[in-house]
Amino acid sequence: MKRPFLLDDYRSLIGQWFAECPSLRASQIYKRLCERGIPIAYPTVVRFTREFRRKKQKVFQPLEFLPGEEGQVDWFFVNLPPLGKLCGFAMILSYSRYLFAHLFSRSSFEFFIEGHLKAFDFFGGLPQTLVYDNLSSVVLRRQPLQYNPRFLEFAHHYRFEIRLCNVAAGNEKGRVERVIRTLKETFFNAVSFTSLEGLNQSLHQWVREKNETIHRATDKRPVDLLSEEKLKSLPAIGWKNVTVQLPVLPTKTGFMIFDNNQYSVPDYLTGKALSIHSSPTVVEIYDGDRKVASHPRCFGRKEKKENPLHRSLKKISPEMKRRRIFAVIKNMDPTLDAFLNQNEGVGEDPYETAYQIFQLLPRSSRPLLVSAISESLKRKSPRLKTLLSFLQQQPDPTPQTVSPQRSDLLEISYTPRPLEDYENDT
Repeated sequence: MKRPFLLDDYRSLIGQWFAECPSLRASQIYKRLCERGIPIAYPTVVRFTREFRRKKQKVFQPLEFLPGEEGQVDWFFVNLPPLGKLCGFAMILSYSRYLFAHLFSRSSFEFFIEGHLKAFDFFGGLPQTLVYDNLSSVVLRRQPLQYNPRFLEFAHHYRFEIRLCNVAAGNEKGRVERVIRTLKETFFNAVSFTSLEGLNQSLHQWVREKNETIHRATDKRPVDLLSEEKLKSLPAIGWKNVTVQLPVLPTKTGFMIFDNNQYSVPDYLTGKALSIHSSPTVVEIYDGDRKVASHPRCFGRKEKKENPLHRSLKKISPEMKRRRIFAVIKNMDPTLDAFLNQNEGVGEDPYETAYQIFQLLPRSSRPLLVSAISESLKRKSPRLKTLLSFLQQQPDPTPQTVSPQRSDLLEISYTPRPLEDYENDT
């Protein structure tokens, strides 16, 4: 005969507590029993509640989607020396399992938007709804619900609905989480790259092969099912993916600090509040509505981007001025860099060549100059004379004196008349 247990009379009550809150701990049950004056030891409560606290296997119902109904979005993160920590953006169409993935150096808002833009172009449209978890780029607060206003504006522009997963319910966007797991277990375990661009090219190739492989759940290739997706068309006017910072003063040395890096501004603006307009590739600096500086975006820490033209050349020595002009021309375009490197190889002074090119800038547009330099490199003649011949200009032209064929005509002599003669004429 089974011996009666002290807590048997309270089994239904304890069962009700666990039904209301399955995650209750034994210590919480013990506290509730003590509050009711039940003399019981804590180890006894632990043994009695063990069957209530046993985790039950969750059962998930398979989710079905209509063509074009939904897409799932998520970030993932990988650490790949020597590139460091990279942020991966993934979007998958729930019906066809057609995938897009791309790696960024950051996961801030403008990169999140850039991932969407790249995915929309890759798909040739977008679904009716996109599913997210608790990403701060999407939702600022769950109770009460408050969306990120910038992302809400983006969603209105592209006319898609935002749907949030329930907290701790990753199965609600299981398609994208599963493919991210596959990416980490296969692709990232077999790659080694020294540049983000090369890594992305390899990732895009892996994605193409994945989209052209028969999916185990559908027995069809995602690329074939893509034609069945009823995607929304893209708007005629695309989204301008720029984040604008509030105006701040530059440093006393003429730099704007953004994302732990420094970007130069012209000396005369050092004491004026300027705003930074950042995109995933460029950092532009504005004085009101006027752009005053533009730099490639840095992704390191404490890097410095300085345009020599932002510094007054009157305050530096001629030699330093010569070096700064050379640096400006060399960094203006990869074609100019190659031209100056090869110009030194043919026996010319690359600093003098850079100065002559600098003199051409007010009279020749940058695209025309780059085109002429490219043609010079194709002709294997990286010489200043060749460049000028393509531009149909000469170095440091001196104005010629205009004179008639008979120079004696310029020798004019006359005898002035006295003022009295003019009075008599009247």
